[in-house]
Amino acid sequence: MPLPRRATSRSRTAGTSALLAVLLVAPVASLVTAPGSGRADPVSTVTPLPSSSPAALSSSAPTPPPAPRGSTLVGWDPAREGVVGEPLTDLVVVAPARGRTAEVQQQVDGAWVTRATATLDDAPVDLVRVTLPERWSDAATTVWRLHLPATPDAAAVTSDEQHVTARWPLRTDPADPTVLVNKEHPVEPARWRPHRLVVPRNAGAAQRVGLQPEAAAAMEELAAAARRATGHRLVMVSAYRSAAYQERLFDRYARQHGRGAAERFSAHAGESEHQTGWAADVTEDRTTFTRFGGTATSDWVAANAWRHGWVVRYTPGAEDVTGYEPEPWHLRYVGPDLAAWLHATGLTLEEAVGVAG
Repeated sequence: MPLPRRATSRSRTAGTSALLAVLLVAPVASLVTAPGSGRADPVSTVTPLPSSSPAALSSSAPTPPPAPRGSTLVGWDPAREGVVGEPLTDLVVVAPARGRTAEVQQQVDGAWVTRATATLDDAPVDLVRVTLPERWSDAATTVWRLHLPATPDAAAVTSDEQHVTARWPLRTDPADPTVLVNKEHPVEPARWRPHRLVVPRNAGAAQRVGLQPEAAAAMEELAAAARRATGHRLVMVSAYRSAAYQERLFDRYARQHGRGAAERFSAHAGESEHQTGWAADVTEDRTTFTRFGGTATSDWVAANAWRHGWVVRYTPGAEDVTGYEPEPWHLRYVGPDLAAWLHATGLTLEEAVGVAG
C-alpha cells in the first residue's frame, strides 16, 4: 500500500545542493514475527581503467557503458529498542534519491515481506523519516531492513538488518494493571489500597476479599471457561491483601521455615502483588492450592489464562528473574494485550519491561 507523504521543503544557497525531506508513514498492523539473518546486497560500482594502462591500450573492443550506480543509505541503526505504544523512527539519508522507491521490509519465517513503500523525491539527496509499522512490537525481537529495488538507471540497494527489541513501559502506579511489583519495585505508597474491590462469583474461601473490578470480571470469565473445558470449578482462595496482613503472613512463614526460606515463596509487606488487587491465588475445587500444580485445571489455566488477561506469574526456570519459586496457583491480571504478548514470547513481566537481571 503506498504511503501518504508530507510536503517537501526546498532551499537553495550558492554552491550547495537542495536537501529534500520525505516522510514514510507505516500502516498499523499486528503480526508476531520471527528474527532471522542475512547480509545486505552490495552497491554495484564500476571503476574505469586509466587510459594509459596496458589493458586499455591493447583492447580493441568497444568500451561498455558504466553499470548503474546504487544509492547510499546513512542513519539506519543495526539495533534498536522500542517501547510498546510509542513510535519507532529512524532518519535515513538516501543519496542519490532520484525518484526511487523505498521499501520497509520485515523478515518473516526467513522471507522478506514489504510492509510499507514510498517514492522518494527526484533530488540528489533525501532525508527520509522511517517510522516502523506497529508489527515491530508484536514479538520480543523483530528484524527489518530498507530496500531500494533496481531501476534502469540505478542498482538495487539493501540496508543492513535492523534488530528491534520491544519492551513494555515500566508502570509504577498500583492502579495500573500492568504495574510491576516485586522485591526491587515495592508498592508506592507503602500502605496503598485499591479504591474499590469486587468479589468474583468463584471467590470460594476468599469471599471477604476481592479484586480490582476489571480483574474480578476477568476472573469470572476465566473460571467459567475452565469449568467448560475441564469440568472442574476454579476457586479463588486469596486475592487482595493489605500491607499489614502481608507483614503478619511473612512473619509467620519466617518463624516456621526460617527467613531465607520464606523469602523464596513469600513477599515482605509492600512487595506483594496481592496488595494491588491485580493478583489471585486459585485452585481446583476440593484441592489444596499448594497441590494445584499438575491438575487438569492447572494445566488448562497455564495454557489459556492469557485469553482472559491473566498469566501465571511465577513459572519454573524464572526464579532468578522473578525472585520466587514457581507458583502455578498465583495468577496476575495484566490485561488482554500484555497477557497475549507474554504468552507469545514466554517472557516474565520483569523481562517485558526491561528490568530483568
